[in-house]
Amino acid sequence: MVYNPLCGVFMLFAILAACSSGDAKKDAENPTEDTQVSEDTPQNGRNMLLHDDVERLYRLHIPENVLEDAPLVVVMHGYSSSARVIEEYSEMNRIADENGFVVVYPQGTTDDGGYNFFNVGYDFHSAVEVDDLGYIHALIEHLQDTVSVSQQNVFATGMSNGGDMSYMLACQSDKIRAIAPISGCMMKHLFDSCEPAQSIPVLEIHGTLDDVTLIEGDLDNQGGWGPYMPLSDTIQFWVDHNQLEQSETIDIEDTNGSDGSTVVYRRYYSSNSSNTTEVWLYEVIGGGHDWPGAFGNEDVDASQLAWDFFSMYLD
Repeated sequence: MVYNPLCGVFMLFAILAACSSGDAKKDAENPTEDTQVSEDTPQNGRNMLLHDDVERLYRLHIPENVLEDAPLVVVMHGYSSSARVIEEYSEMNRIADENGFVVVYPQGTTDDGGYNFFNVGYDFHSAVEVDDLGYIHALIEHLQDTVSVSQQNVFATGMSNGGDMSYMLACQSDKIRAIAPISGCMMKHLFDSCEPAQSIPVLEIHGTLDDVTLIEGDLDNQGGWGPYMPLSDTIQFWVDHNQLEQSETIDIEDTNGSDGSTVVYRRYYSSNSSNTTEVWLYEVIGGGHDWPGAFGNEDVDASQLAWDFFSMYLD
């Protein structure tokens, strides 16, 4: 039996499926495998970028029908997962092919436990000094210089730890137009210090029975990640920040009765026609720590929803 902080429980390595798909895996992708690609010529597939004297891995997908000044979608993996794993299960490449945007999958560094992560300030990473905010910024700028993606239409999504990183970008970056965290949270230290310089559209998709990123939060830090906010507080923060005074609730059609869950869509918006920024919450009733459409709920497709949301904010 080995303690896996991803799930906050004791578990056998043989039962990695106890948590959702790619996030429960210690993926083997690392900077030494395969043929390394020049930083100056990003290509589809595996690439490297030097940041803070560290070779950082990322995966890139540029559709054949890529738009001029194409939007860029940053997709970030969960704790212990990898760029390759989330590229496979999210199927964001397919959506990029259908819509002509570029998608990049940055990979986190590896912690002392051997797990890939983005540094959002978990308690067990308190001694870590990795600047993932700076890395994501550098990666965006690198692609803007070399692939000629849009300067304005840059969006971020991610699973679990990648969703948490999306919130950090929304709070601390001026490069992100909108975010779509999946099973993400705002760490309390980020919540307390978050002062975005602009309105940020937010889409969150979250299971009510998520046993990794609890929907009720963990302000007492019983899970060991560090205190993080209840989802209701997080959503209200962005509703208030974006000055949204209207809301509606819609039950999504239960198209798959065998997945054990249903979806409620909560939309927050403004009656002021000059304020088009919105906050969306897809609450998966009975859902777990999942990426709907890939695993867990089958009534919605998280990747397609993320792009539908982002496309509302193309300049």
